[in-house]
Amino acid sequence: MVVRAKITTKGFEEYLEKIAQAGQNVDRVADEMLAAGGEVLLDGMQRRVPKDTRNLESHLEVDGPHQDGNFHYILVGISKSTDADTARYGNAQEYGTSSMPAQPYIRPTLDADKGKARRAMLEVAKREGLP
Repeated sequence: MVVRAKITTKGFEEYLEKIAQAGQNVDRVADEMLAAGGEVLLDGMQRRVPKDTRNLESHLEVDGPHQDGNFHYILVGISKSTDADTARYGNAQEYGTSSMPAQPYIRPTLDADKGKARRAMLEVAKREGLP
């Protein structure tokens, strides 16, 4: 037995027309949207990260936006250039160790602030005339 699905864009003509009119701006707008959402998430992580020495907080950043073909993305969290000790400390804070309970700051930010990040991204899209 063969199982098939057919997906069409019927009913999306107006939406697709707006996207087509945006033309080359789509990549730029996508990057701006990601940057806006990333800043919201970075702020949330910085508010929730343990503040003993503030070293970990100072190593949080938004990396990007990056583009790989048509795929746009950002990385939000501990900087790639962070020293190994700070990176291990950040991991121990997020997940805990055998002798220390977790004090997560990344997962609670994603849970609590993903809606804010999405709204920030949609505001950029609307400002740029995308549906």
